[in-house]
Amino acid sequence: MNHSILLENQNRRIDIPLFRLICFAMFNAWQMGFIYFMGPSLVIDNRTPIPVDMDNATTLIAACYILTIIYMIAFPQGVVQAQRFFTIGALATIGGLFLPLPPETLLLLIYAHIFCCCIMIGFESFVIVNMITEKSAVTHLTIAYGVSFLIIALVQNDTVPITFSAFRVVVVMMLLMLLYFFFTLPAGKAACPRFVKKGDGILCPKHLFTGLCALAVVSCLMTLCGSAAVADVKNGVAIAYFSDAVASLTMYILYKKKILHPLRLVPVLMSVSVVGFLILFASAYIPSVTYLACVCIGFGFAPCQFLPLYELILVKHYPSKHIVPACMFIAVATVVIQSAMVEAFRDNTQMLLLVYLMIMVTLQLLYMHLAPFLIFSLTRKIVPADADASVPASAPATKQTKAVTPESKLIETLTAREKEVLDLISYGYSNGDIAKILFLSEHTVKDYTKKIYQKLDVHSRHAAAQMALRSRSSDEETE
Repeated sequence: MNHSILLENQNRRIDIPLFRLICFAMFNAWQMGFIYFMGPSLVIDNRTPIPVDMDNATTLIAACYILTIIYMIAFPQGVVQAQRFFTIGALATIGGLFLPLPPETLLLLIYAHIFCCCIMIGFESFVIVNMITEKSAVTHLTIAYGVSFLIIALVQNDTVPITFSAFRVVVVMMLLMLLYFFFTLPAGKAACPRFVKKGDGILCPKHLFTGLCALAVVSCLMTLCGSAAVADVKNGVAIAYFSDAVASLTMYILYKKKILHPLRLVPVLMSVSVVGFLILFASAYIPSVTYLACVCIGFGFAPCQFLPLYELILVKHYPSKHIVPACMFIAVATVVIQSAMVEAFRDNTQMLLLVYLMIMVTLQLLYMHLAPFLIFSLTRKIVPADADASVPASAPATKQTKAVTPESKLIETLTAREKEVLDLISYGYSNGDIAKILFLSEHTVKDYTKKIYQKLDVHSRHAAAQMALRSRSSDEETE
């Protein structure tokens, strides 16, 4: 199970200091800030308005996504170099906006800037999923993202307007920080993970993979729908992103203090977001609760930003170069779906909000089903095949003994082979895959699974994984 490719990739992952992660998170602030800041038209230095055709911008963004997908599949070893190139290009185009150029030239620079920004969206996920450790990924998606969300909230604030002149200076600062990060990041083939090929003998955990694809669809929809829901409220976007920043920073503090892993807090935040959509629905009759709805919905943004961490968990088991591009494709598809929903319910806002609420509830139920598999898989440590046999390959290293829990007592009643099967179930493998990994027949695996259910008094793979996870909780401390 602990293939040499998995071990090599684990050893290649790098820990990144917090300041550099904040520099990396400036991509998020730049992307969301610049595109949202523009609006349908710009006035640069109080001169001629520069009309930005949003249809053209949307087409350009879609083209960028497609080009990113193709590039990551064809040239994964060149992703970091591409990030450096397009960051320099973005600096050049934003620099042009400081010059007294004709409106037509300024418009071309803006479109070029949008191109540089959007073509890098998938590259950000590539770095998180394939190049950094889980610890760095969690830190990046909590506190570093929290800082970027505070910047986005400030940019979207209508109470204290920010001029474009001031904003473009901020963009230059963000791009310089981003450029610093990319030039301190290893590049080339040596920094790129080894991807699985046919014949390598590594199997994809199908249950986990299928669930994560569904989770990606609903998470992307939730991000789009949540943003759309608060966009019609004055300062609604700013309030929602400020709430997201608070949630992100709170998750980091709990994680840093080793009180609660962020993945365990996700269902709580999703529940708050569900309440937010209910309040927003009620705001049609009680307008005074509108801002409270934006706050609650903003808390629901936080779980959606963990999509790269979900991908990282899958790549940890099955390092395919198609995982990040597949999620990028899902993101493009959800944009089309969300646009179709808005068009279908253009004249019925309340019905659209109900659809958004249903999406949020679906996301919560789906996550609750996958959570045991995700968290259990996150704790997996890949060790050399010749490591000390007294330490199970699938278990994290522990300093001393762990507390004995009721779940641990039940799991101790399992045979060594049954424990192996339980671990593989908890990693999201199907019975057929478990049979291949353990060189057993699928019928034998089904018999083991039935005995595991009987001994643990459970009736599903989800319940078995929950019990396995709880028994590991005393020494879980995921980094």
